[in-house]
Amino acid sequence: MATQTLKLNVKSGEKDGKTFWDRCGAVFVRTDEHGNITSISVKHSMFPNVDMVAFPNKDDVTE
Repeated sequence: MATQTLKLNVKSGEKDGKTFWDRCGAVFVRTDEHGNITSISVKHSMFPNVDMVAFPNKDDVTE
């Protein structure tokens, strides 16, 4: 099982044509050995004590 980690950023401003970003969390995408997504979890700075997860529907899984 592999995990991909993606950074979540929020646009914090612009100055002199430059855009500034602040990190606000991370997304973790877990896959099985075939590359199918098994779960996704999110950690966000606005919700530090909240576990956010997503799982594929059982009906969508082909065996």
